[in-house]
Amino acid sequence: MRKAILFGIVSALALTCAATAQTPVQKLIQTGKMSFRLNDSQYYIRIGQDCTVPAAEGGIGDQDPICVQLQDLNGDGIALDFQITINQMVNTIQSNATVTFYGTPESDSAVRWQGSRTFDPVECAFIGGSVNQWFQLNDVYGDFTMQITEMSSCQTDPYNCFNCGVDLMLATPVIEPPDENVNYLGFNGVIRLGGESCETGGPLRACARTYSIRAVGYSGGLKPRGDVNDDCTIDDADLLIVLFNFGGSGDGDVNRDGVVDDADLLVVLFNFGASC
Repeated sequence: MRKAILFGIVSALALTCAATAQTPVQKLIQTGKMSFRLNDSQYYIRIGQDCTVPAAEGGIGDQDPICVQLQDLNGDGIALDFQITINQMVNTIQSNATVTFYGTPESDSAVRWQGSRTFDPVECAFIGGSVNQWFQLNDVYGDFTMQITEMSSCQTDPYNCFNCGVDLMLATPVIEPPDENVNYLGFNGVIRLGGESCETGGPLRACARTYSIRAVGYSGGLKPRGDVNDDCTIDDADLLIVLFNFGGSGDGDVNRDGVVDDADLLVVLFNFGASC
């Protein structure tokens, strides 16, 4: 009898190890959100009909950190998409219009995000900072890749998006010298020079881009390891949620595969007692 029990425990642990052997991208998907910040990066503004005349350049400065929910918004079965406002992208652009970025795994530890939006009618926004002009936005676009590094332990999220800490760090690679065609966000439209709204002032075709962007994000933590109720500890409460919802979906679906089953139970059991 004892041998049978021991064999059962060993078998369960072996299955658990297999179930919890996740790549950084899989952990990011299972967490379902990330904190994110765009740090000071190069930008340019070019004017003229073909946007070939240099008008301004410099650094955008550190932007405010944000928290984004990761979802499957394009129906490809990969929950790495998120939606943010233009103001969240670049704080000096005063517009709450949203842009959706779709995530695609580039490897087990890298994700590429791409997004664009054309406005019809145009989006009116005021650009502060050194520009200080009204801008009629025709379109917005972006394309950037972030590498994911697993931390050795659970740590406090510096951007305060996660209450229970994080153990994944995301960052765009450092590009030297800066390359305007790598890791960028762009805005095309018409600046209303000296105007008091998007209806006044001299119209001037303009294109702006921040490039070789320096973005840093955080994710992970206890959620993919079985902290179902987000109380920063994997304990009886999490185990009971899985058991009460066994065979269903939603709460207790630790690995987010659509059903609460043995795999979710094993993840909780294997990490039982962990906290952050």
